[in-house]
Amino acid sequence: MNQRVTFLGLVVLLTVGGVILVTAIPKWRLEANMKKSQNNLRELALFGAHHVKPEETPKARHRDVSKIPTEIPAGTIVLPDTAPAERLSWLPTILPVLDQQRQDLARLYSHIDQRQPWAAATNQHAAITPLVVLLCPEKTPIVPPSQPAISCYVGISGIGFDSGSLPENSPRRGAFRYDGPTPFREIRDGLSQTLLLGETNYELGPWLRGGTSTVRGFNPEPNALPLIGGQFGGYFPDVANFALCDGSVRPFTVNTTAGVLLGYATIAGYGSDPLPGE
Repeated sequence: MNQRVTFLGLVVLLTVGGVILVTAIPKWRLEANMKKSQNNLRELALFGAHHVKPEETPKARHRDVSKIPTEIPAGTIVLPDTAPAERLSWLPTILPVLDQQRQDLARLYSHIDQRQPWAAATNQHAAITPLVVLLCPEKTPIVPPSQPAISCYVGISGIGFDSGSLPENSPRRGAFRYDGPTPFREIRDGLSQTLLLGETNYELGPWLRGGTSTVRGFNPEPNALPLIGGQFGGYFPDVANFALCDGSVRPFTVNTTAGVLLGYATIAGYGSDPLPGE
């Protein structure tokens, strides 16, 4: 009798334990992927200002990246008479200083011809190469090997579809602009109050391509998708992760007001002061 009771108790214990594990494992996985995505954003943000200019020699890849950065790189590698969407994105400029242990990005950098548009034949080896640091580990989009690899993280250019091309004095201008870098001294609202990068699964484009594939602004129009969970985010329930210009990373929930988000999206605060917390 005692053996039967012990066996039944063991069965109940294992059943309850199994139910707990089935419930807990997805939560643990989601939390782990959230941290991985935040780490990707942090890596991109911390090295985002240590960009290699096209005219620099390969020796620049080995420079001391511990030096204090002074600017956000241009949102594209500028080519005269070439539209931003046809240029190379800003991402090739930081490949040599990203984590080389996960992927040999310095070698990939050597295969990119920065004097050519992103769609040039010489750049297609790089274009179809997925970059681990650019892929959110939760609900990672599947792209055929023969197609250009995408980025789940984009630079923030301010407010509006045209924000990447706005003049320097525009109140809608954000950290990234297509035609030139943004010195830290111009970020008047403070590095810790200004968005640099955002997590998105909306209209994903090639990581090597300039334009809205890799730099975009918030669209506050009434008929537009929600700012969080629509234009940005989409990987984690009711939240989107963003990196700020000081290298920190924080999540913004769907409860964050549009005023707060638009304030963070611009280098001048868009006329509104960001509120503490949510």
